[in-house]
Amino acid sequence: MSNVSMHVAETVAAFALLVIGVYLMKCKGLLKAEDSNLFSRLLTQAVLPATIFYQLWVNRLSGATVVPVLIMFLMGVVALILSWAAGTALKFDRKSTGALMIVSSFGSSSLIGYPIIQYAFANNPRALAEGIVISEIGVGLPIFIFCPAVAIWFGELTDGRSDLRKLARDYFRSPIFAAVVLGLLLSRIDLPAGMPFVETAKDAFQMIQGALVVIAAVILGLQLSFRPLKGFGKLIVVSIAIQMLFQPWFNALLAKLWHVNPENTQVLVLVSAMPAAILGPVFAARYNCAASTATLLTFTHIVISPILVPAVFALCSR
Repeated sequence: MSNVSMHVAETVAAFALLVIGVYLMKCKGLLKAEDSNLFSRLLTQAVLPATIFYQLWVNRLSGATVVPVLIMFLMGVVALILSWAAGTALKFDRKSTGALMIVSSFGSSSLIGYPIIQYAFANNPRALAEGIVISEIGVGLPIFIFCPAVAIWFGELTDGRSDLRKLARDYFRSPIFAAVVLGLLLSRIDLPAGMPFVETAKDAFQMIQGALVVIAAVILGLQLSFRPLKGFGKLIVVSIAIQMLFQPWFNALLAKLWHVNPENTQVLVLVSAMPAAILGPVFAARYNCAASTATLLTFTHIVISPILVPAVFALCSR
């Protein structure tokens, strides 16, 4: 367990260095902040779906992931309630409470979690496949359902219902959702050995997967900003406490009670300890729900993650 924890620490620190390197290039004018839109589309429309499809295709999954998915989904709902209660008790304004709920409930499983799982469990390819299912169904789907709803309710929007329906349609039509479905289906088909183009296709998908880490670091580095906000201290303390401390601890507890196997428990803890999802500030900006607050909260999560994620993983995955 200690070796895995050390590998996690090294992986998060290396990823943070990549992000900082891109941030410095942006400061030097070698890259522009608006370039993140291009890289984001490349990641979400091509690299991430290809990675998801490939991992699910080559690693047939069992029913062992059902319970971790349920745990992850349940914990996201609990975190929404806790962050709303904290925002109400601390008398944050309506939009700040909404931003707190968005940032504190769902982690960056795909953008940061997959690269970390990929390298932290380098000798266990099933770990990434398990992590994809746990995060895409237990985290990704709730993000597209609950986060826009929270941003609409706590922000300012005149036609919330139609936009919410559109977001749901967009998710189910997205390449990521299609990759999950097609990968799970193809993994159940036994293709004959030596079938033309199959091995070539797998090699191509593996090459695409190799770009995941670099593109993720580029996106975060281009979006990174350190502009301070008044009254930010309480928000970040509450957000980190719920998202990066309480969630992995409670998930580990539920995993133990529901007899989840050790490998899936490790993946579950690692995914739930991730910093806030990058999509959170996107939804907050779209629906005028304290976008600057959500953005700075998310970036602060990322800055602290090289220290906090390995420590939480070591403590909670025992």
